[in-house]
Amino acid sequence: MASEKIRLNVIRSGSTNPYNNLAAEENLTFNAKNGEVVLFLWQNVRTVVIGRNQNPWRECNVERMKADNVYLARRMSGGGAVYHDLGNLNFTFIAKEGFYDIGKQIEVILLACRLMGIKAELNGRNDLTVEGRKFSGHAYYSSEGYNYHHGTIMMDVAPEDMSKYLQVSESKLKSKGVESVKSRVVNLREYLPNMSREKMISSMQDALIRAFEKEYGGKAHEMEICDTPSKIVEKYSSEEWRLGTRIPFEKEICHRFDWGEVQVQLAMKGENISSCKIFSDSLETEAFAILEDLLTGCKYDAATIRHIKTSGSVSAISYEVLHLIASSIE
Repeated sequence: MASEKIRLNVIRSGSTNPYNNLAAEENLTFNAKNGEVVLFLWQNVRTVVIGRNQNPWRECNVERMKADNVYLARRMSGGGAVYHDLGNLNFTFIAKEGFYDIGKQIEVILLACRLMGIKAELNGRNDLTVEGRKFSGHAYYSSEGYNYHHGTIMMDVAPEDMSKYLQVSESKLKSKGVESVKSRVVNLREYLPNMSREKMISSMQDALIRAFEKEYGGKAHEMEICDTPSKIVEKYSSEEWRLGTRIPFEKEICHRFDWGEVQVQLAMKGENISSCKIFSDSLETEAFAILEDLLTGCKYDAATIRHIKTSGSVSAISYEVLHLIASSIE
């Protein structure tokens, strides 16, 4: 992190619409200034938010959500699907390269919990837990020196709605050693039984701001949110962004790696791959779109795909996915 003094800015969203909030988050990120760290606090009404590369039809019950007026939203960061309602508090740390420090940012959340009398711990790279149960999941986005780190804090989320709208794969649950999504998460309400929902949310916001100041050693300045260009809001609300492209595939390959689950769909024309779609809950954001381009038009045989994977132009994750595809042909 840069040695110069950092300006701390806090912005609280007045909207509970997920498209407005995700658009505001993107706009704030790409307007970040050198020397500042922004803490953006926001809430959504009932919404399933999927990761950048996820398949909504696989991750959530899209038809039930439509019937129940539950929003479907897609974020820019990777990772898995999460359920939001007004019992959840979302945070985003925004900073340019040199001022972005995931370790410090996570410590802000942990310290805020301690200020609330809750002993929370970091579990892996992107989960915070209390007594082994997850209450906060994190994801990350970086592009050309602009960065954000965002996540959820489950204060009083309806657990029955999580199960109703999220479709967590059996392989993912097995990898976590649990039987259901409900059994592996916890609301912080269990540790704050005498507080109303509104008081809990307000108190956690205040604790986050105090922890932000203490961890960075400065005074936080509360700011009004700037206007978000309508084209960014339109992107997040569009079906093209939220639902993505569906291809009429002939071949499908699914596998869970240590870094996440992958679902490869291939459409064929003769001996060639005519189109390709790759879905994943990996925290990786860019690799899968690059891989789709590399595979489209490629001959569907192991030798050709081996050539792609040994070209040195793809990431370690892409190398593993290509190895999976080649192995499935043999």
